[in-house]
Amino acid sequence: MTLIEAIARIEGFYIPNSRPQRNNNPGDLEYGAFAKLHGADRIEEGTPHPRFAHFPTAEMGFAALHALLTTTGYYTLTIEQAINKYAPPSENNTTNYVQFVCEKVGCKPTDTVQEVLG
Repeated sequence: MTLIEAIARIEGFYIPNSRPQRNNNPGDLEYGAFAKLHGADRIEEGTPHPRFAHFPTAEMGFAALHALLTTTGYYTLTIEQAINKYAPPSENNTTNYVQFVCEKVGCKPTDTVQEVLG
C-alpha cells in the first residue's frame, strides 16, 4: 500500500458515504487556498461546521493529497513528524495513526516522506 492510500484508509475514504468519500477528498484536506489551487471546487456541504474541501473527482483529491505531501512543509519531515503536523494530536490519536500508516506502508516512523513516496 502506498503512503497516500494508507492516509486515505485511516481518514475513512474507503468507507461508503464517509465524509472523505462524499467529498472526493481521500486526505480530508481542509478547504482553503491550497485545496482550491489543486482543484477543490467548494467547501463540504451538509455539516453544521463545514471545514473540508470537496473535489470534483476522487482522482483530483488524491492528486491534491500527493501535492501536499511533496511540498517543502512535508517532504523532508519524518513520517511521524508529518502525521503530527497533518493530523495533530489535538484532533487525532497520532500514535495509532503513525503505527497504522507504517504498518500498511512497510516503513518506519523515522523514514522521511521523501523516502516513502519515492
